[in-house]
Amino acid sequence: MSTSDPVVSAAGSVVSDPQHSQKLLKALRSFWIEQCFQDAVLVLEGEKIPVQKNILAAASPYIRTKLNYNPPKEDGSMYTIELQGISVTIMKQILDYIFSGEISLSEDTIQDMVQAADLLLLTDLKSLCCQFLESCIAAENCIGIRLFSLHYCLHHVHHAATDFLQTHFCDVAVTEEFRELPPDRLCEILSMDKLNVGNEKHVLEAVVRWLGHDLEERRVHMKEVMSSVWIQGLDQGYLREQMLGEPLMREVIREYCNAPLGGATLQGEALLAAFKPRGYSECIVTVGGEERVTRKPSAMIRCMCPLYDPNRQLWIELEPMSIGRIGHGVLAAEGHLFVMGGMDETKTVLSSGEKYDPNTNTWTPIPSMKQARQNFGVAELDGMIYVLGGEEEDMELLTVEVFDPHYNTWTTQTSMTMVRKVGCYATMKKKIYAMGGGSYGKLYDSVESYDPKTQQWTAICPLKERSHKNHQAYDETGSRERKTPSYLCCSG
Repeated sequence: MSTSDPVVSAAGSVVSDPQHSQKLLKALRSFWIEQCFQDAVLVLEGEKIPVQKNILAAASPYIRTKLNYNPPKEDGSMYTIELQGISVTIMKQILDYIFSGEISLSEDTIQDMVQAADLLLLTDLKSLCCQFLESCIAAENCIGIRLFSLHYCLHHVHHAATDFLQTHFCDVAVTEEFRELPPDRLCEILSMDKLNVGNEKHVLEAVVRWLGHDLEERRVHMKEVMSSVWIQGLDQGYLREQMLGEPLMREVIREYCNAPLGGATLQGEALLAAFKPRGYSECIVTVGGEERVTRKPSAMIRCMCPLYDPNRQLWIELEPMSIGRIGHGVLAAEGHLFVMGGMDETKTVLSSGEKYDPNTNTWTPIPSMKQARQNFGVAELDGMIYVLGGEEEDMELLTVEVFDPHYNTWTTQTSMTMVRKVGCYATMKKKIYAMGGGSYGKLYDSVESYDPKTQQWTAICPLKERSHKNHQAYDETGSRERKTPSYLCCSG
């Protein structure tokens, strides 16, 4: 026997049929369609649906539990499984999904489908419903989707709906959902720091429209709602102009906006203390890196906020990391700053990570990555943090991991098609793009994109020049109702 021949044990070789599961599922589906070999019935809304209880038990932990606690009758009669809270139509769609892996979702039935998937503990179906809900988010429904997702703990949908609401507040504020908001929900939305309004007058006008929708009932809530408007952000000239307009606007300004009209113009520290503009703060942060004198990894973090006063553009030292790092990844997401991987002063490549809370100026550890890495890419998409490529000691990587801040867990994703370090990574339109970079002394011009829904990488048009240690910029304007071009730029 030659050295290249496979070694066969005395017990024989293990072989497999890659199509086995598909063939089996196809046969089971034919049994379901032809109503063969049924040994139980589902009872919903008084209607009976013949089923195979072992198939349902395999698909649904909820039904499995019901079967465990309610064994079949000894007389051999047909086993009955009673379900409440699920319509016959929805259950038949779910049964089709169990036997095919495919389901047709619509905006009319998606809430019923989520409720049923949640009851039956069908996590994969619930995940598909979440993806569909995210694709449906628009100005007209984002408030309802946001509330619904919170009720059923759909964290990623809630994040997407909240992000859409904050980014497109002016569009949302003219919708029927907004006008029908109860006072407490309205105040919660108006209190958001990241409302992308540009000018606080849009918030005031939204409040006046909300009050005017049912003035008799809502007048008692005027003080409560106006407490969420950032009065100091209103321009004096605008308020004087509105005092000549509609009676309700005049009443609101007269009762609650006297400070900007009668007070002196605030400057410097007084302006910063009295009013911070809504939206994302223009803050520049540096984290770690190599110290200039000692050439050792630094744990220092500094920030500068050049938004308010040119005289206050100073670098401020914040609480340092627990360990110095170079070649690490840094990303802002979910109101925190996340730091992962890199190399410490002993030249050990790290898998550890930590997050910074700007409200408390403190660092807390996060779970370690599944693989230590440095000089890797990092990107945020829908509240999830992706780390891509890089290198571990003497080995260059093409692996990808994703961190879920809600569940505090790392999950391995589909690897890139090429090994990359010090490349360029960016997100646009629900996809991640990996550009350039290099490996083993070579520079790349290749570009590939990753779709988290399909978990597949796709090669696209290469760069005109090979590059590494490059930088990206991304611009996307417009809303779902008005599409305008998007741009993904790479330089370096």
